[in-house]
Amino acid sequence: MAQVSNETELASALAGTDSSIQLTADISVTAVLKVQRDITLSSLSPDIYTLTKAASLTDNMFRIDSGGSLHLNSILLDGNREAHSEEDTSNRSLIRVNGGSLYLEAASVLRSNYSAAEGGGVYLQASDSFPNYLEMNGDSLITDCVSKTSGGAAAMFSGSVGDKITITGQASLTDNYAANGGGLFLRSLSASYGSFLTIEEETVIRDNHASSTGGGICFSGYRNGGGISSLLKITDKALITANTAHHGGGIYFYSSNEEDLLDISMDAALIRNTADNNGGAICMAAVFVPARITLDNTSILENQAGTGGALYLLSDSGFALTAANCTLSQNSAVSGSSGSGGGLWLQNRSDSQEALLSFASCKLENNTASAQGGALALFNGTSPCTFTMEGCQVTGNNASSHGGGLLLGMNGNGQLQLTDSSFTGNEAGSSGGAVYYSNGSGVGTVSANSVSFTGNQAGYEGGALRIASGSGTLSTTLDDCQITGNTALNNSGGGIWIGGADNNLSLVNQTLTADNTARIGNGGGIYCNTENGSLTLDGTAEIRGNQAGMEESDFGGHGGGICAVPCHITLDVGSSIQDNKALQYGGGISLAENSVLDVNGARILSNSAGKQGGGIWNHGGSTVHMEAGDISLNTAAVGGGLYNDIGSQVYMTQAAAFGLTGFNTASSHAPGVYNNGEFYTKGQRDISNGFYIEDRDAVVFLEGALTSGSILQLDNSGYVSPNPEGNPIVVGEGTADYPILTDSDAQAFRKPLQDFDGWEVRLSDDRTQIWLVPTLYTIQYENLEGSSHTNPESYMVTTPDIHLTPPTPRPGYRFTGWYDSPVNGRKVTVIPQGSTGDWILYARWAPDRPKKPRLPNRICRPGDPPCCGSRQTGKQGLPEILFSEKPCCFFFPYICHSAVSAPTAWCCAALPGFLRSDRRVRYQIRSCSRSGLPVPDGKPPWRKPRGQKR
Repeated sequence: MAQVSNETELASALAGTDSSIQLTADISVTAVLKVQRDITLSSLSPDIYTLTKAASLTDNMFRIDSGGSLHLNSILLDGNREAHSEEDTSNRSLIRVNGGSLYLEAASVLRSNYSAAEGGGVYLQASDSFPNYLEMNGDSLITDCVSKTSGGAAAMFSGSVGDKITITGQASLTDNYAANGGGLFLRSLSASYGSFLTIEEETVIRDNHASSTGGGICFSGYRNGGGISSLLKITDKALITANTAHHGGGIYFYSSNEEDLLDISMDAALIRNTADNNGGAICMAAVFVPARITLDNTSILENQAGTGGALYLLSDSGFALTAANCTLSQNSAVSGSSGSGGGLWLQNRSDSQEALLSFASCKLENNTASAQGGALALFNGTSPCTFTMEGCQVTGNNASSHGGGLLLGMNGNGQLQLTDSSFTGNEAGSSGGAVYYSNGSGVGTVSANSVSFTGNQAGYEGGALRIASGSGTLSTTLDDCQITGNTALNNSGGGIWIGGADNNLSLVNQTLTADNTARIGNGGGIYCNTENGSLTLDGTAEIRGNQAGMEESDFGGHGGGICAVPCHITLDVGSSIQDNKALQYGGGISLAENSVLDVNGARILSNSAGKQGGGIWNHGGSTVHMEAGDISLNTAAVGGGLYNDIGSQVYMTQAAAFGLTGFNTASSHAPGVYNNGEFYTKGQRDISNGFYIEDRDAVVFLEGALTSGSILQLDNSGYVSPNPEGNPIVVGEGTADYPILTDSDAQAFRKPLQDFDGWEVRLSDDRTQIWLVPTLYTIQYENLEGSSHTNPESYMVTTPDIHLTPPTPRPGYRFTGWYDSPVNGRKVTVIPQGSTGDWILYARWAPDRPKKPRLPNRICRPGDPPCCGSRQTGKQGLPEILFSEKPCCFFFPYICHSAVSAPTAWCCAALPGFLRSDRRVRYQIRSCSRSGLPVPDGKPPWRKPRGQKR
């Protein structure tokens, strides 16, 4: 072992044969020290001595070549940066390696050097004779070194097999600076050689800076492609933190060769790195071949960039990204409208080479983007793309625009597969609170199995999911998923929004869409806008407790459970639409713009709408096919169960039911069905909840026979209203397939419960229509005894009052009236309009009485001569009136008296008494009344006083 205390001794020892050299004093170095053999240089313990580059030395302090090897231990190399002007282009790194090896071991430090060329601390120059190798271990350190070009701490240009840098133990690179690779820079200059960098154990790369790429590390193999693959491996507990650059605050990786790989694993972490532009932690560019990144047990935290807060990957040739057991948290993309991918930003511009992404057991938490994709933004070209996520948590991410959690733009054939994962509390300022998926022009598939989307929010569309097929075709299956408590603030699709020309969504195996809200928009649970697409619920899917519209808006409040504008919806047996609310239309389902709804056994229960269609609002030329299922317990102002608007169609056949579980209700009218469109039905029908017909075009059309026992209860309406003419009201009509109706068809129709007494439902004369018409009642006349009459023999409730006329005279008898019973009964003179029921009227006769010639047959009128001179009290206290023989005014058996002071005649019932000597006839009065009216029945009969003579 050689001990040295000055530059001369050190140079001599290096040229000698001792493999170990110890410094016993600090030394100022004025000339390059060459190493061409295996040498260990250290300080005499326990001191640590410093080799300082003299102000006059601008070249390297050490130069290792020709297979030489230098181990530095407990020693400090100081580049004396303050003494070397950055304007001096001759300044070089502290150590240059050209075909040799450098080992920075325990307590070795390279510091404060400025190089106008590559490698502020160490420069490994390509050599075709010997491989270059740099290893840092122990607690070695390179700090405060600067390269004007590349590799602030160290730079390697590969030119031989075996070229490699390894940083291990507790080594660290801190506060170094370069244009590219503030900490480390690696690049291959030959297609025959790759670049290899391993950072492991507890290595720290911290606070390094690059004005261009790679604040911590700038890495590439041969950049022209077609070369040997390169590997950057970061493992164990290695930490890359607080580095900054324009691109790739932590790492910049340029991938151009087949199998180039960035591999980060085993608790390695990239934390608080910053890029002004792209890739806060990692920025990767791939040109000729697919890029490859593997992340395993990696934490990427609190990084920031303009785009791609944690990772930015731009490839012209596809890529494969695999992440397992990783955490991406609190990363942010901040460049305004360009600030996409708070966690990850990935783009594949290839038309042929696919993009593959796989996430397993990862956490993407609390990442933010000032534009799109809070946790992840993926943009794929027309090539295929497959993205799988299993056992992951996507939580609390935020994007100012689209995709609070994930934003996926697929222009080719894309596949998104989510399994056993959760999306919770993500927010998008515009659309897609948890996931925003756009398929472009390709054929896409989205599948989610056992995935929950809970408490996500979108400022515009799709509180949890916004899925669009674009001009392509997209099929989405949600299997055993939970879409709950999500919100679309200012537009539609509180839970899910699907759109595009051909977008197909299936909810299967107990998938639940519940408690989602479209605050001022439509489709509290699901909003569908796909002309050729579909929504299908299998027998276990449920849409429950969703709400459309919490405040008034110009367009919103439609479809508490589902809003289709348009879509083809299929609800299979066992599925349910329940307890949903719409501020305006369609509490359960709202259909518009030629949508189609097939109800094959689903239950539509307990939904409510503020205006129309508690269960279903069918509008805009849409069609409902209901073959089985039940619409019950729904409520609205109008059309509690179903509102079928003008121009729309409903087909209700087979086992379809209304009110099977309980009646629907309406606060205004039409609790069951409001129909202003076309309603077709047949078979066993029970619409006892009520059927409201708006006008003649909205009658019930029968496609087949109504089974015996069917009920179709008509409601009162402006159209179904009694008319004074008694004209038939058409309520049902046959169709081309069933033109001739039966009595059973008519029997199923029940007239309204009000205002239709005296009306009935029956077939039209040609049996093609079902009418609501006044009942024709008969009037039967009995006991005529040969007489005839001119009274009508039938009437309807609308017939004007019938004033009955007497029959023709019967010799020897006089007609006393029509009675409603052969004996006693009530005398009938008029059958009033509005009467109902058949009548049997009995003519009643009395024998003619002898004529009283002296008694004029006329009724007293005011001004007639009085019939008597005085009224007096007769025997036994009975009143009497005395009459003269001259004609006076009375009509037997009534005697009338006109008092001078009372112009109204008094008529008195009386019986003749006896002839007085003055030839006046005495009458005894029974009772009197005004105006000649008959004396009321029920008076006790007058009896002649005992002993009187006539």
